Amino acid sequence: MEPLHPDTKKAILNANPQAEPDIEEYELLLAERFTVDPDGPSPQPEAARALVKESREQRLQELHRKLAAGRNDP
Repeated sequence: MEPLHPDTKKAILNANPQAEPDIEEYELLLAERFTVDPDGPSPQPEAARALVKESREQRLQELHRKLAAGRNDP
């Protein structure tokens, strides 16, 4: 998954203006993915850190599918 191109974001919002919160959440989770060092020290136990990562990745996939379904590319 990659950041949404501005034209893609505009097409999604033109097709579905209510998609804005989903786009914001998608972009936030995607940015979070790149701010977390998977090998770095963490106050959380390894199992908890893996669960957070798995949850984030699952939600990213859900949002990606949902946003792709609402896309009206020119």
